[in-house]
Amino acid sequence: MATKRLPKSRTDLLDEIAPDVERLYNRHLEAPRLWYPHEQIDWGTGESFLDRPWSESDYPLSSGVRSAIYVNLLTEDNLPYYTTALYERSPAGHPIREWNNQWTMEENRHAMVMRDWVHISRCIDPTMLEDGRRVQMKKAEVPHPESFADMITYVALQERATQIAHRNTGAKLPKDDKMGRNVLALIAGDETKHYLFYRDLAQAAFAIDPSTMMISAAKQISAFAMPGTGIPAFTRHAVRISREGIYGLGQYLKDVLGPVLALWDVEHLGGLSAEAEKARLVLESVLCKISETVERMSQKAASSAAVASAAL
Repeated sequence: MATKRLPKSRTDLLDEIAPDVERLYNRHLEAPRLWYPHEQIDWGTGESFLDRPWSESDYPLSSGVRSAIYVNLLTEDNLPYYTTALYERSPAGHPIREWNNQWTMEENRHAMVMRDWVHISRCIDPTMLEDGRRVQMKKAEVPHPESFADMITYVALQERATQIAHRNTGAKLPKDDKMGRNVLALIAGDETKHYLFYRDLAQAAFAIDPSTMMISAAKQISAFAMPGTGIPAFTRHAVRISREGIYGLGQYLKDVLGPVLALWDVEHLGGLSAEAEKARLVLESVLCKISETVERMSQKAASSAAVASAAL
Protein backbone atom coordinates (compact mmCIF):
# COMPACT_ATOMS: atom_id res chain seq x y z
CA MET A 1 0.00 0.00 0.00
CA ALA A 2 1.32 3.44 -0.97
CA THR A 3 2.03 5.70 1.97
CA LYS A 4 0.69 9.21 2.08
CA ARG A 5 3.18 12.04 2.36
CA LEU A 6 2.93 13.83 5.68
CA PRO A 7 2.64 17.63 5.57
CA LYS A 8 5.81 19.48 6.42
CA SER A 9 5.89 21.82 9.37
CA ARG A 10 5.37 25.52 8.74
CA THR A 11 9.06 26.07 9.47
CA ASP A 12 10.06 23.47 6.88
CA LEU A 13 7.98 25.14 4.18
CA LEU A 14 9.38 28.57 4.98
CA ASP A 15 12.96 27.25 4.90
CA GLU A 16 12.57 25.24 1.70
CA ILE A 17 10.78 27.94 -0.24
CA ALA A 18 13.37 30.66 0.45
CA PRO A 19 15.26 30.03 -2.86
CA ASP A 20 11.99 30.34 -4.78
CA VAL A 21 11.22 33.64 -3.06
CA GLU A 22 14.63 34.95 -4.10
CA ARG A 23 14.21 33.66 -7.67
CA LEU A 24 10.79 35.23 -8.13
CA TYR A 25 11.83 38.46 -6.44
CA ASN A 26 14.81 38.76 -8.81
CA ARG A 27 12.51 38.05 -11.76
CA HIS A 28 10.24 40.85 -10.58
CA LEU A 29 13.15 43.29 -10.37
CA GLU A 30 14.38 42.42 -13.87
CA ALA A 31 11.32 44.12 -15.41
CA PRO A 32 10.76 47.26 -13.30
CA ARG A 33 7.75 49.54 -13.80
CA LEU A 34 9.30 52.93 -13.06
CA TRP A 35 6.36 55.29 -13.42
CA TYR A 36 5.85 58.43 -11.36
CA PRO A 37 2.44 59.39 -9.94
CA HIS A 38 2.90 63.13 -10.46
CA GLU A 39 3.59 62.65 -14.18
CA GLN A 40 0.22 60.95 -14.79
CA ILE A 41 -1.94 63.93 -13.78
CA ASP A 42 -2.97 66.90 -15.94
CA TRP A 43 -2.75 69.39 -13.10
CA GLY A 44 -3.90 72.35 -15.19
CA THR A 45 -7.42 70.94 -15.51
CA GLY A 46 -8.15 71.04 -11.77
CA GLU A 47 -10.54 73.41 -10.00
CA SER A 48 -10.85 74.42 -6.35
CA PHE A 49 -13.59 72.62 -4.44
CA LEU A 50 -13.91 75.76 -2.30
CA ASP A 51 -14.73 77.85 -5.36
CA ARG A 52 -16.96 75.22 -6.97
CA PRO A 53 -18.27 72.41 -4.73
CA TRP A 54 -18.47 68.89 -6.16
CA SER A 55 -21.55 67.81 -8.12
CA GLU A 56 -22.46 64.54 -9.85
CA SER A 57 -22.79 66.50 -13.08
CA ASP A 58 -19.04 67.26 -13.00
CA TYR A 59 -18.32 63.75 -14.30
CA PRO A 60 -21.38 61.71 -15.36
CA LEU A 61 -20.98 58.05 -14.35
CA SER A 62 -23.19 55.16 -13.37
CA SER A 63 -23.46 54.40 -9.65
CA GLY A 64 -21.66 51.08 -10.20
CA VAL A 65 -18.56 52.71 -11.67
CA ARG A 66 -18.52 55.37 -8.95
CA SER A 67 -18.73 52.60 -6.34
CA ALA A 68 -15.85 50.75 -8.01
CA ILE A 69 -13.61 53.83 -7.94
CA TYR A 70 -14.53 54.48 -4.31
CA VAL A 71 -13.95 50.90 -3.13
CA ASN A 72 -10.77 50.41 -5.20
CA LEU A 73 -9.21 53.60 -3.86
CA LEU A 74 -10.12 52.99 -0.21
CA THR A 75 -8.73 49.47 -0.53
CA GLU A 76 -5.43 50.92 -1.72
CA ASP A 77 -5.53 53.40 1.20
CA ASN A 78 -5.55 50.51 3.66
CA LEU A 79 -2.00 49.49 2.62
CA PRO A 80 -0.34 49.94 6.06
CA TYR A 81 -2.56 47.25 7.57
CA TYR A 82 -1.98 44.83 4.71
CA THR A 83 1.76 45.25 5.16
CA THR A 84 1.37 44.54 8.86
CA ALA A 85 -0.66 41.39 8.13
CA LEU A 86 1.96 40.14 5.67
CA TYR A 87 4.73 40.78 8.18
CA GLU A 88 2.96 38.45 10.62
CA ARG A 89 3.96 35.56 8.31
CA SER A 90 7.32 36.98 7.19
CA PRO A 91 10.10 36.21 9.68
CA ALA A 92 13.02 38.60 9.99
CA GLY A 93 15.94 37.46 7.87
CA HIS A 94 13.75 35.56 5.39
CA PRO A 95 13.70 36.88 1.78
CA ILE A 96 9.91 37.16 1.92
CA ARG A 97 10.42 40.12 4.28
CA GLU A 98 12.50 41.94 1.64
CA TRP A 99 9.84 41.18 -0.98
CA ASN A 100 7.13 42.60 1.27
CA ASN A 101 9.11 45.84 1.57
CA GLN A 102 9.30 46.06 -2.24
CA TRP A 103 5.60 45.25 -2.56
CA THR A 104 4.67 47.95 -0.05
CA MET A 105 6.80 50.55 -1.83
CA GLU A 106 5.14 49.81 -5.18
CA GLU A 107 1.61 49.58 -3.79
CA ASN A 108 1.90 52.88 -1.93
CA ARG A 109 1.83 54.93 -5.13
CA HIS A 110 -1.56 53.48 -6.15
CA ALA A 111 -3.57 55.48 -3.63
CA MET A 112 -1.47 58.57 -4.42
CA VAL A 113 -2.15 58.61 -8.14
CA MET A 114 -5.77 57.46 -7.87
CA ARG A 115 -6.66 60.20 -5.40
CA ASP A 116 -4.95 62.87 -7.53
CA TRP A 117 -6.93 61.74 -10.59
CA VAL A 118 -10.19 61.53 -8.60
CA HIS A 119 -9.76 65.09 -7.33
CA ILE A 120 -8.68 66.56 -10.66
CA SER A 121 -11.41 64.80 -12.65
CA ARG A 122 -14.14 65.20 -9.96
CA CYS A 123 -15.36 61.69 -10.76
CA ILE A 124 -16.55 60.96 -7.21
CA ASP A 125 -17.50 63.02 -4.16
CA PRO A 126 -14.26 63.99 -2.35
CA THR A 127 -16.04 64.50 0.98
CA MET A 128 -17.59 61.02 0.87
CA LEU A 129 -14.19 59.63 -0.08
CA GLU A 130 -12.39 61.26 2.86
CA ASP A 131 -15.15 60.29 5.30
CA GLY A 132 -14.88 56.70 4.04
CA ARG A 133 -11.11 56.71 4.40
CA ARG A 134 -11.30 57.90 7.99
CA VAL A 135 -13.82 55.20 8.93
CA GLN A 136 -12.03 52.39 7.13
CA MET A 137 -8.53 53.13 8.35
CA LYS A 138 -9.72 53.59 11.92
CA LYS A 139 -11.20 50.07 11.78
CA ALA A 140 -8.00 48.58 10.28
CA GLU A 141 -9.91 45.59 8.92
CA VAL A 142 -7.77 43.27 6.77
CA PRO A 143 -7.47 39.47 6.49
CA HIS A 144 -5.01 37.79 8.86
CA PRO A 145 -4.01 34.45 7.32
CA GLU A 146 -3.22 31.81 9.90
CA SER A 147 -0.09 30.44 8.22
CA PHE A 148 2.46 31.20 5.52
CA ALA A 149 0.65 28.80 3.17
CA ASP A 150 -2.65 30.57 3.83
CA MET A 151 -1.00 33.94 3.21
CA ILE A 152 0.49 33.21 -0.19
CA THR A 153 -2.68 31.42 -1.32
CA TYR A 154 -4.92 34.32 -0.27
CA VAL A 155 -2.70 37.06 -1.69
CA ALA A 156 -2.40 35.28 -5.05
CA LEU A 157 -6.20 35.30 -5.31
CA GLN A 158 -6.51 38.83 -3.96
CA GLU A 159 -3.93 40.34 -6.32
CA ARG A 160 -5.58 38.72 -9.31
CA ALA A 161 -9.01 39.97 -8.22
CA THR A 162 -7.69 43.49 -7.63
CA GLN A 163 -6.01 43.56 -11.03
CA ILE A 164 -9.30 42.59 -12.68
CA ALA A 165 -11.26 45.19 -10.68
CA HIS A 166 -8.93 48.04 -11.71
CA ARG A 167 -8.78 46.89 -15.32
CA ASN A 168 -12.54 46.56 -15.68
CA THR A 169 -13.19 49.87 -13.93
CA GLY A 170 -10.85 51.63 -16.38
CA ALA A 171 -12.72 50.08 -19.30
CA LYS A 172 -15.98 51.62 -18.00
CA LEU A 173 -14.63 55.18 -17.95
CA PRO A 174 -15.58 57.60 -20.76
CA LYS A 175 -13.24 57.20 -23.72
CA ASP A 176 -12.20 60.85 -23.50
CA ASP A 177 -10.85 60.38 -19.96
CA LYS A 178 -7.42 59.27 -21.11
CA MET A 179 -5.90 60.30 -17.80
CA GLY A 180 -8.19 58.07 -15.76
CA ARG A 181 -7.81 55.13 -18.11
CA ASN A 182 -4.03 55.47 -17.99
CA VAL A 183 -3.97 55.70 -14.17
CA LEU A 184 -6.04 52.54 -13.73
CA ALA A 185 -4.05 50.71 -16.40
CA LEU A 186 -0.79 51.51 -14.58
CA ILE A 187 -2.20 50.24 -11.29
CA ALA A 188 -3.59 47.11 -12.93
CA GLY A 189 -0.15 46.50 -14.46
CA ASP A 190 1.49 46.61 -11.03
CA GLU A 191 -1.15 44.29 -9.62
CA THR A 192 -0.48 41.85 -12.46
CA LYS A 193 3.20 41.64 -11.55
CA HIS A 194 2.35 41.18 -7.87
CA TYR A 195 -0.15 38.47 -8.77
CA LEU A 196 2.45 36.63 -10.84
CA PHE A 197 4.87 36.66 -7.91
CA TYR A 198 2.38 35.18 -5.45
CA ARG A 199 0.79 32.81 -7.97
CA ASP A 200 4.14 31.31 -8.88
CA LEU A 201 5.33 31.27 -5.26
CA ALA A 202 2.22 29.28 -4.34
CA GLN A 203 2.94 26.93 -7.24
CA ALA A 204 6.45 26.37 -5.85
CA ALA A 205 4.92 25.69 -2.42
CA PHE A 206 2.60 23.09 -3.96
CA ALA A 207 5.70 21.28 -5.27
CA ILE A 208 7.31 21.36 -1.80
CA ASP A 209 4.26 20.51 0.32
CA PRO A 210 1.15 19.71 -1.73
CA SER A 211 -0.91 18.59 1.27
CA THR A 212 -0.51 21.80 3.25
CA MET A 213 -1.16 23.90 0.15
CA MET A 214 -4.25 21.91 -0.82
CA ILE A 215 -5.70 22.46 2.63
CA SER A 216 -4.92 26.17 2.41
CA ALA A 217 -6.40 26.44 -1.09
CA ALA A 218 -9.67 24.85 0.00
CA LYS A 219 -9.87 27.07 3.07
CA GLN A 220 -9.01 30.35 1.33
CA ILE A 221 -11.19 29.78 -1.73
CA SER A 222 -14.17 28.78 0.40
CA ALA A 223 -13.95 31.97 2.45
CA PHE A 224 -12.48 34.39 -0.10
CA ALA A 225 -13.92 37.90 -0.31
CA MET A 226 -12.58 41.04 -1.89
CA PRO A 227 -10.79 43.26 0.62
CA GLY A 228 -12.78 46.25 1.80
CA THR A 229 -15.16 44.97 4.45
CA GLY A 230 -14.26 47.96 6.64
CA ILE A 231 -15.49 50.41 4.00
CA PRO A 232 -18.79 52.14 4.88
CA ALA A 233 -21.76 50.51 3.09
CA PHE A 234 -19.38 47.99 1.50
CA THR A 235 -22.12 45.46 0.68
CA ARG A 236 -24.20 48.06 -1.18
CA HIS A 237 -21.16 49.15 -3.18
CA ALA A 238 -20.21 45.53 -3.91
CA VAL A 239 -23.70 44.84 -5.31
CA ARG A 240 -23.47 47.89 -7.59
CA ILE A 241 -20.00 46.86 -8.76
CA SER A 242 -21.22 43.35 -9.56
CA ARG A 243 -24.28 44.60 -11.44
CA GLU A 244 -22.02 46.86 -13.49
CA GLY A 245 -20.05 43.78 -14.58
CA ILE A 246 -16.81 45.07 -13.08
CA TYR A 247 -16.26 42.43 -10.42
CA GLY A 248 -18.52 39.85 -8.85
CA LEU A 249 -18.94 36.12 -8.41
CA GLY A 250 -18.79 35.52 -12.17
CA GLN A 251 -15.41 37.23 -12.48
CA TYR A 252 -14.18 35.40 -9.37
CA LEU A 253 -15.03 32.04 -10.96
CA LYS A 254 -13.91 32.71 -14.53
CA ASP A 255 -11.04 35.17 -14.20
CA VAL A 256 -9.60 34.35 -10.77
CA LEU A 257 -10.21 30.71 -9.90
CA GLY A 258 -10.09 29.43 -13.48
CA PRO A 259 -6.54 30.46 -14.40
CA VAL A 260 -5.09 30.14 -10.89
CA LEU A 261 -6.32 26.62 -10.17
CA ALA A 262 -5.43 25.47 -13.68
CA LEU A 263 -1.82 26.50 -13.12
CA TRP A 264 -1.68 24.94 -9.65
CA ASP A 265 -3.25 21.79 -11.18
CA VAL A 266 -5.09 20.98 -7.96
CA GLU A 267 -7.24 18.39 -9.72
CA HIS A 268 -4.28 16.10 -10.45
CA LEU A 269 -2.04 16.57 -7.41
CA GLY A 270 -0.74 13.29 -6.02
CA GLY A 271 0.82 12.22 -2.76
CA LEU A 272 -1.73 14.01 -0.60
CA SER A 273 -2.46 13.24 3.04
CA ALA A 274 -5.92 12.02 4.03
CA GLU A 275 -6.76 15.50 5.32
CA ALA A 276 -5.64 17.07 2.05
CA GLU A 277 -7.73 14.65 0.01
CA LYS A 278 -10.75 15.71 2.07
CA ALA A 279 -9.83 19.33 1.41
CA ARG A 280 -9.74 18.64 -2.34
CA LEU A 281 -13.29 17.24 -2.13
CA VAL A 282 -14.37 20.35 -0.24
CA LEU A 283 -12.78 22.52 -2.91
CA GLU A 284 -14.56 20.62 -5.68
CA SER A 285 -17.87 21.10 -3.87
CA VAL A 286 -17.24 24.82 -3.40
CA LEU A 287 -16.38 25.28 -7.07
CA CYS A 288 -19.54 23.41 -8.08
CA LYS A 289 -21.71 25.60 -5.84
CA ILE A 290 -20.12 28.79 -7.16
CA SER A 291 -20.65 27.63 -10.74
CA GLU A 292 -24.31 26.82 -10.05
CA THR A 293 -24.85 30.21 -8.42
CA VAL A 294 -23.23 32.04 -11.32
CA GLU A 295 -25.42 30.13 -13.77
CA ARG A 296 -28.58 31.03 -11.84
CA MET A 297 -27.55 34.67 -11.72
CA SER A 298 -26.87 34.65 -15.45
CA GLN A 299 -30.27 33.13 -16.21
CA LYS A 300 -32.02 35.63 -13.93
CA ALA A 301 -30.24 38.54 -15.61
CA ALA A 302 -31.12 37.24 -19.06
CA SER A 303 -34.76 36.83 -18.05
CA SER A 304 -34.90 40.36 -16.62
CA ALA A 305 -33.33 41.74 -19.78
CA ALA A 306 -35.89 39.92 -21.93
CA VAL A 307 -38.79 41.32 -19.89
CA ALA A 308 -37.38 44.82 -20.10
CA SER A 309 -36.87 44.50 -23.85
CA ALA A 310 -40.44 43.26 -24.35
CA ALA A 311 -41.76 46.24 -22.41
CA LEU A 312 -40.14 48.74 -24.80
